[in-house]
Amino acid sequence: MIIKNYSNWGNRMLKRLLIIGAVILTGVLTLLLSMPWDKTHVQDMKLTAKQGRMDASEWNIERDPVLRLDGEWEFYWNKLLTPEDFQDKNTVQPPLYMQVPSLWSKKVVQGTTLPVFGCATYRLVLEHVPFRKKLALKKVNARFSSRVYVDGQELLADGLPAQQAENYRSGNTPQLAFFENDSGRIEIIVQVANYEYLNSGIPASIELGREDTMLEQHQRKHLASLLVFAALCTIALFHMIFFIITRDGVLKNPILLLFSLFCFLLAWGNGLSDQRSLLLLLPDIPFTLAFKLKDICLSADFIVVIWIFCKFRRGQVQLRLAQLVSLVYSIYLVMILVLPIHVYYEIHAGVMACNTVVLLVLLVRAIRLYVRNGEGFLLFVAVLSVNLYSADTILFSLGIKESSGFVQVFILFFTVVMIAYLSMEYRNTVERLRRSMKQTQDAEIAFLRAQIKPHFLYNSLSVIAVQTTQEPQKAKNLLYDLTDYLRGSFHFEAHDGMIPLSGEMNTVKAYLSIEKARFGDLLEVEYYIEEGLNTMVPLLSIQPIVENAVRHGIFKRAEGGRLRLQIHKENDFAVIQVEDNGVGISKELLEGIRRGESPTDGVGLKNIRGRLESYKGARLEIESMEGVGTVVTLKVPYREVLHEGNCSG
Repeated sequence: MIIKNYSNWGNRMLKRLLIIGAVILTGVLTLLLSMPWDKTHVQDMKLTAKQGRMDASEWNIERDPVLRLDGEWEFYWNKLLTPEDFQDKNTVQPPLYMQVPSLWSKKVVQGTTLPVFGCATYRLVLEHVPFRKKLALKKVNARFSSRVYVDGQELLADGLPAQQAENYRSGNTPQLAFFENDSGRIEIIVQVANYEYLNSGIPASIELGREDTMLEQHQRKHLASLLVFAALCTIALFHMIFFIITRDGVLKNPILLLFSLFCFLLAWGNGLSDQRSLLLLLPDIPFTLAFKLKDICLSADFIVVIWIFCKFRRGQVQLRLAQLVSLVYSIYLVMILVLPIHVYYEIHAGVMACNTVVLLVLLVRAIRLYVRNGEGFLLFVAVLSVNLYSADTILFSLGIKESSGFVQVFILFFTVVMIAYLSMEYRNTVERLRRSMKQTQDAEIAFLRAQIKPHFLYNSLSVIAVQTTQEPQKAKNLLYDLTDYLRGSFHFEAHDGMIPLSGEMNTVKAYLSIEKARFGDLLEVEYYIEEGLNTMVPLLSIQPIVENAVRHGIFKRAEGGRLRLQIHKENDFAVIQVEDNGVGISKELLEGIRRGESPTDGVGLKNIRGRLESYKGARLEIESMEGVGTVVTLKVPYREVLHEGNCSG
């Protein structure tokens, strides 16, 4: 038996390992698909720049509306040349050549290693361009400021390229512009300068193509980015509202607040990355501030992620580690805020390495939890998504990837997984709340049962004892009534706290029969019950109201009084009305009873009102006039009895 159990455990572990491997492989392949060797990025080798020239004669613009201007561009280091400089060939030294897309940082050119900071001019001449109408040119990424000239005219400007850092201003957002092509020759000059970022150059292809196609692609990318921003903000707002609503109750969950903060920070960080679509909504914000805001949001988001995993039911991060990471990253956030970009980016590589180590540790722990215990699969997928997101961001920062647009896939995947996890947590919490409410309801019913006063039993038994010698048959009937009353008061087969109306009425009639035997003509009872009623009602909901009417209304009058019980169906509700012509209730006391604040509201009225909150549309209404009488109306949803112990609703 032990060997068999061990074998089954081993098979389950192997199955989980295979699932883990399949998910990781899928994630890694997804990341690799976005790399530069993606087949969709390959174009005809004949349409490749060589030594600053590209023969575009074989460009079929109808089949390939977008042409990537990849290849060898003329490269002039530490110079910012304009179209006028190229008109006199004697003023321009022979060019070097640089691949586009690529980075010039640390490249060795003619025996010299180029530094990160500096400026350069790129130049490409397209010849035999077959298309003579309006064309579009897109600059995606030129680090960290640029100016683009086409056929002698300035077409794009992003920041302010300069040969000296003090005259430079950063700017690096995807830009699209249009120009008329009147000849078969196009000259493109790109000035690039960087004195802030950790690498320099043109890491993404410059694109040329049809006006309508490129405009549509450009707008579609911005729309997708803004939709992700709106979706994340909506999710953040939803979880924030839910946290506020449940913060003082059983459903309270701190992960709701953390996830709301995570989505909000991620929305802004992502909106200021890659396409930087939020700058369309904030055109006047300086680029340096936007870039810092992006770094602040994404770094703060890492702190939130650590706390999310710390607060998981099986905390994957120890409290001390979460506090330590928060302290270190808080210091880094202050550095981002007060230091220039190039200064705090000196330790950026170390921060990214720290991110990677912590996330990998989280991933290993999540895998171990799932493989050993079969728990936390969603946790594992969430941690894997964050790891892939981090890897994609690092590849883009290092210039290995041309775009970080694929990051949004991992963002959305993590968001979906977290929503699934929180939904499961919510369902589990609601189930716990339901059980708690059931226990509370049982306790309230037990309280009502405890209201059966000993003196009522003594008086009932005394009446029965007297009748035993005078009218034995009547005594026997009263004993049956007392038995029915006690059986109804201690009903242990209620379905969700409800019993058939007939069962509750047996208890009511038994109680009234005993009271009538005790007080004779002082108590007059009238029943008006609609025929064919077959509904469920809350256990011990009618009898306590009837007892209140008898004890606190009718029997406080010397001459006694009349009790009228009416029950009928009204739309989708069963309406139960208990009316007496007793002493009534004073206006002040009645208001206190309605608010549930009166300590003398009779047997169980507050209890009944509390239990009615479990049933949609149910309510208890009290109308009374002092010296005239009281009417108590109980409305509960009509739930037909299917068979004993069951009902439909």
